[in-house]
Amino acid sequence: MPERFTQTEVSRIVGVEPSRLRYWHRLRLVVPEARWGERFYSFRDLVALHSIKAITQRRIPARSVCRAVAILRQERGENATPLGELQLFPSGRQIAAISPGMESQAIEPLTGQLLLPYHVFASAANLRQMDSRTAEDLFDQALKSEAHPERLEEAMRLYRRVIELQPDWSEPHINLGCLFFQLGELEKARNSFCTALALDPRNAVCHFNLGCILDEIGEFEKAVEHLSRAIEIEPGHADAHFNLASAYEKHGDKQLALQHWILYLQHQSHGPWADYARSQLNKMRSPQAAAILIPFRPKNQN
Repeated sequence: MPERFTQTEVSRIVGVEPSRLRYWHRLRLVVPEARWGERFYSFRDLVALHSIKAITQRRIPARSVCRAVAILRQERGENATPLGELQLFPSGRQIAAISPGMESQAIEPLTGQLLLPYHVFASAANLRQMDSRTAEDLFDQALKSEAHPERLEEAMRLYRRVIELQPDWSEPHINLGCLFFQLGELEKARNSFCTALALDPRNAVCHFNLGCILDEIGEFEKAVEHLSRAIEIEPGHADAHFNLASAYEKHGDKQLALQHWILYLQHQSHGPWADYARSQLNKMRSPQAAAILIPFRPKNQN
């Protein structure tokens, strides 16, 4: 069995859409390793993803999983415990967890209630469907719809409904903005990302997306501001370095473009976009570019 799995492989193995994997990544539930322009998941990540999928299929929102795990780690000093080592179960409309070394003692992190083992499984077996769909249910359905190009309009309708039900949630605004961008509706995409940032100012993905839109419509200074902010929040954001380099190059600032091409290659040294970055460095023909014949490469993983 391979030690690492690509996002495409994980999507097939776990049975969830890539958009859902990206959402769980943004929640920091499972953080894949970024290498060579690809995201790689470990076997332990697969275990965690299966647990998350099982819980969310019981109509428990992924955000509740995120909060429960954060509370459990904070209270028990388990910051180093990977999600894949926590046994997670649905317990009614709550989440039950058993930590490593806790034998069979389960707890509901969100309520602090201790549970007997039979209670965990009985609760899971006796769950009843809610009569009406929640914002999280609709969001989940929208993620499924956007995985199919012919159903993008349906996904957009669902995200709008989610926003009506829960206007202070940034994620549906981000996903709606991405769909507007796919359809070429840049101003609507911009508005969606601006709304998301007002709700979540430290969202690196949203700063990056807005920076891309602003660069596309020619607002260079604002584009640089948001792309730089994405890097400030998430220093290893290789794509932000790539787009900053491209923006600076179009604007005629070769020195800053050079700097960000090099930084991009430090974070992502393989793949077609890395080859493009090298070609841009070679075109500049500067002393610095000549020195970067072989960009930084991560150590081999044993």
